[in-house]
Amino acid sequence: MNIKRSILGFVTAALCVMTFASCSSSNVTYVSRESSAEDSASGSSSNSSSGNGDSSAAESTGGSEASQMVVNAPATGGNVGDVTIKSGDIVAEFEIDGFGTIKAKLFPDIAPIGVQNFVQLAQDRYFEGKNIHRVLSDFMLQGGSENGDGTGGSAAYSGEGSSSDSFGIEVDNNARHFYGALCYANAMGRNSTQFYIVNSKQAQDLDSVSADEAKQTAELAKTYKESCTAGTTEYSYYEAIENQYRNLADMLENATSEIKEKYKQGGVYYLDGGYTVFGQVVEGFDVIDNISAVEVKENSGGEKSQPVKNIIIKSVKVYTAE
Repeated sequence: MNIKRSILGFVTAALCVMTFASCSSSNVTYVSRESSAEDSASGSSSNSSSGNGDSSAAESTGGSEASQMVVNAPATGGNVGDVTIKSGDIVAEFEIDGFGTIKAKLFPDIAPIGVQNFVQLAQDRYFEGKNIHRVLSDFMLQGGSENGDGTGGSAAYSGEGSSSDSFGIEVDNNARHFYGALCYANAMGRNSTQFYIVNSKQAQDLDSVSADEAKQTAELAKTYKESCTAGTTEYSYYEAIENQYRNLADMLENATSEIKEKYKQGGVYYLDGGYTVFGQVVEGFDVIDNISAVEVKENSGGEKSQPVKNIIIKSVKVYTAE
């Protein structure tokens, strides 16, 4: 696919798929600080388009103050290379009614806040009875919204960097959007309850992708941003796009041969730099594939991604492997 075409689609379609910081370091946590977060009239807005390079975002919040960047010590985990569950690892086990079990290894060293939030939500039994509301083949499947339609839901995490209902994204060069990656859906760099799992098995050839195109898109977003009034939603929107694609360019330039080889097994590289990858599926790939093949219809926003038959999350259990 042409990365420039897919990236420009983010800008022209005005999809809420953002992050709020940029740095050349390959091990960085991006925490956006907000004085407040306002949901839209419906609780949150669901913004989307087609599955080719489009948003996995599902929630909309208010404007953001200047972001704070926290540089981490080099991470030792992530989903580069083979991912296996070892003693002491944190495991999330999803039981999907009628489909089976998906088991994922979580990355507390890569995304400590994201993992803490997810663990708390699971312990509070938040996910029980929620649905997988969005399925796009060769892209991702998404769930965890409060209202079952991509709207609603408040984060359990309430520590540093959080607002009333959300927290900033965490990005690391070793946590990529490979097939089976477990990630947070976000809007303007804010995570809460919604997650997605990458289901694309299409080979991604990073050697054919130019980081310069991502940089050019970042510059285009910067131009749009500078035509807006600082502090407005529009300003924050374009600022987020600018930083997301600077991050993407950085991650493309820092892609190792191991990362490039794994992407040939599937994934959606163009989301790198803009979303928190906090885990990796290790068992239940057949469940992912079967869910990804269900019949879908248009949702309220006109995207053909809503399962015709409800897909219910029976439970999400989190435990430490022995």
